[in-house]
Amino acid sequence: MDIIKRNFFRLLRAGVYGSEEQVEPMSAWKWRQLYMMATQLSVAPFVLDGVQACSAQFFMQLPADLQVLWEGEVTKVVQRYRQASAEVAELMTTLSMMQLRPVLMEPWTTSTLHPHAEHHCVDTACIYFPFETQGKKADEWARANGANCDDSHRHLLRYQWKSLTVEHRHRLLQLNNRLTNSTLNNIVEQERLEGGTAHMELSGVRVETTTATLAMLVALLNIVRRSLDEGLSLWQMVDVGVLLRRQGDRVDFVKLQEWIERLHFTRMSQLVARMLTGLLGFSADEVPFVQPSKAGGDVDDIVDSLLRPSRSASRYLRYNPGEGLASMVASITHRLGNVKE
Repeated sequence: MDIIKRNFFRLLRAGVYGSEEQVEPMSAWKWRQLYMMATQLSVAPFVLDGVQACSAQFFMQLPADLQVLWEGEVTKVVQRYRQASAEVAELMTTLSMMQLRPVLMEPWTTSTLHPHAEHHCVDTACIYFPFETQGKKADEWARANGANCDDSHRHLLRYQWKSLTVEHRHRLLQLNNRLTNSTLNNIVEQERLEGGTAHMELSGVRVETTTATLAMLVALLNIVRRSLDEGLSLWQMVDVGVLLRRQGDRVDFVKLQEWIERLHFTRMSQLVARMLTGLLGFSADEVPFVQPSKAGGDVDDIVDSLLRPSRSASRYLRYNPGEGLASMVASITHRLGNVKE
C-alpha cells in the first residue's frame, strides 16, 4: 500500500474511531490525491476530522488552499445534514401521531453514533412499517402528501417529501433469493416479537429504531447487496465499525452468528472482518460475528476494489453465489420489464 493510502486510512481511523495515528510526510500533490480519494469514497468529512485530530503533528502539512476547499465542502455536508435531520424528525412525528408505528432505519440510526453526526452524508430516509395495515395507511398518506411516488419494487414505496427521498419499507430488507428472503423475514419477525424495541433521538425527537443486533444484521446485509451491484462501499464498512464500537455491548453476537449462517453469507462477513481488522484498526476480538482466522482477502486487493467498484462487483459473486445469481436474474427481469414494444 502506498503512502497516500496509508495516510488516508490513518486519518480515517483517527477521525471516526479516535485512534492515535502518526502521519507520514507527503507533498502537496499527494495531499490532493488523498483528498480526491476521500471524496470518491464518500468519507471526506471523516478524513478531515482525522486531519484536525492530527493537526499538531510535524508532518501534518496540508496545503492551505486545499484545507479551505475541504472545509467548505464539509460545511455543505453539515448544512444538508441539519436540514435533512429536521425533516426526518418532522416526518417521523407526523407518522407516529397517525399511530402508524414507523421504525427509522440506517443510515440515520448509524449517523447519530458517529463522533460528528453532522459529517455523515445522508439524503434518504428509510422507514420500516412492521404491520401491514399501518404500512398501507402510510403509503396512502405518502401518495397524498409526497411527490414522484414509485411503487415499482415489491414491498417498497419511494417518494419525495420536502427535500428528502423517502422509502416506505414493508419488509425490513428484501433479498433476491426467495428461500433466503423467507428465512430473513422469519428472523425479523421473531426478533420483533422477542427482542423488544429500541429508540434514538434525532433533532430532539424520540423515534423508534431496530434493536442493535438487528441493526448489525441489516448493516452487513446491505454490504452484501451493494457489493453485488456496485462493489464494496467504504462508508458502509465504517458504519459497521461504528456500530461495533458504540453498540457492541448491546449486540447478541451468538444470535447474529446464527443468523449469518442461516442466511448463507458467512464468506462475505469474513471479508467485512478482514477490512475491519486490516484497514480500520479493529482487533480480531472486536469482530466476534465470524471466525477471524477464516477471514480472507488481500488488503491491497480490497483497497483496489474500493477505488474501482464498477469493475469489481462481479468478483464478489463467489462470496455469496446464491444471492448473487438471484440478483442478476432480478436485474435482467426488471430491465426486460422496462423495454417498450
